[in-house]
Amino acid sequence: MIKFFRKTRFNLMEKNKTGKYFKYAIGEIILVVIGILIALQINNWNEERKEDKAEDKALVALKNEFEKNIKLLQFICEQRSMSEADKRAYYDLITNDTIPIETKAKGKIKGFFGGSWAVQNTVLNGLVNSGKIDNIKNDTLKMLLTEWPNRVQRWNDEEDKWYILKQKFKDYLRPIKRISIPRSDNKNWENILENDVNEDESRMASIVNELEYQNFISAYIRRLYIQSMQCDKLMEDYNKIINSLNIEIKTRKIN
Repeated sequence: MIKFFRKTRFNLMEKNKTGKYFKYAIGEIILVVIGILIALQINNWNEERKEDKAEDKALVALKNEFEKNIKLLQFICEQRSMSEADKRAYYDLITNDTIPIETKAKGKIKGFFGGSWAVQNTVLNGLVNSGKIDNIKNDTLKMLLTEWPNRVQRWNDEEDKWYILKQKFKDYLRPIKRISIPRSDNKNWENILENDVNEDESRMASIVNELEYQNFISAYIRRLYIQSMQCDKLMEDYNKIINSLNIEIKTRKIN
């Protein structure tokens, strides 16, 4: 093909057909430009196909990651919700002036569930840090994904406050409460356990009416309430994200 063009140009110049030569040269340039544009278009098409495949893979990976993370969050939110209800009932008990101190001392407060949300955002962080999140064409989904790490960080900040409060409460109770552990060779277990219960109730009777103790319980309720609000927002955003991912995966016919 190149030899043909060269031969044609040579014949035109040799025959001194300058006008036709220039017309031919312009036509040849146009053909070359068209060829370059076609090559660029093909290259762009190939790049778009690669990006689409990478986006397909990322969407599936994100869906799997979010579904795994949310299962643990649901469990923690349920535990914190039950803990809040328990502590509210206990707070109502110890702050009720009509209830005898002996009854307050016998009130039981359940353990302070300390499980943490070990969220894994490996796929999402990889997309954000590499800038590949911009390849996601769904703007609504992209915005939700970009905002998600901030939501998680706010949760983690609240968790830190929770653990600090928990440690302060432990330090407060340490000199007041004591649990006796009977020796393994002691035969009179029932009396020892009964004495421990009586001693524990006696100690509790000395603090349940104290403002500092009641403030600790109130602070716990506040922290649990804030986490409950965060749970609702996280679940709301999660549902939006997972729905958008499902729509994208279905629309793109990803297996």
